[in-house]
Amino acid sequence: MPAGLKRRLYLAARDVRHPGPALERRRIRAEVASFLGGRDLLVEYEREVRDSGLMEHLLQKGREHHDAVVATGAGHSLGAIGYTEGVYLYAVQRMVRPEVVVETGVANGFSTAFSLLALKANGAGHLHSIDLPREVGRDYEPGTFYEGEGRAGIPPGSEPGWLIPQELKERWTLILGRSQDELPPLLERLGTVDTFMHDSEHSFDCMWFEFNAAWPALRPGGVLVSDDVNSTEAFGRFAAQEERQPVRLAPGMALLRR
Repeated sequence: MPAGLKRRLYLAARDVRHPGPALERRRIRAEVASFLGGRDLLVEYEREVRDSGLMEHLLQKGREHHDAVVATGAGHSLGAIGYTEGVYLYAVQRMVRPEVVVETGVANGFSTAFSLLALKANGAGHLHSIDLPREVGRDYEPGTFYEGEGRAGIPPGSEPGWLIPQELKERWTLILGRSQDELPPLLERLGTVDTFMHDSEHSFDCMWFEFNAAWPALRPGGVLVSDDVNSTEAFGRFAAQEERQPVRLAPGMALLRR
């Protein structure tokens, strides 16, 4: 049986057994399609990602990460968003067609790879990433990481974004440091931003700081994306403050349009 058909049958059987999550996935997909301007566009962007070979690359790198990090029992993870929300993130970047993208949090580079793939497909744009990586096996001073930074770890001797395909890195600048220190001067240098994504320390203080710092720099029509929106009250409170209705990309990921 072909692998694609086998997977579709497995997913169909799973949805029959667990209809609640299946309904939630359909609702999120409908939200994304509506934001993009129609289901046909979403299907086209999904095809682009499939044809790119990125998923196969990430699966291989994920296995390498497991062998180097997870299998050691150190308690670290890949820190990756799911494939579906990665495709949705790609679709958003394709639709917005940003010239300037800023993100906080890279770790191994899973979500970063989807954004960079979109910039390559657009033929325009540059991604500026801020990250304070946790290298497995390295000792850090107490307080280096926030309580909400999670347990994403990069293999010993690696740099943030090590699993990103080399051909996608032409449109990428990596800045090492805490977002609290590096985000304000970066935004001041860039002036106007088209897309901002939070995926760094998922504490209320850090999320609230980043949202309020990035929002004024976003151009009208630009988007603010956040992962782990359910980890604190920061995203919901910020959406209410700015009177914006979130568009979900996953149960724990959403965006606001400026």
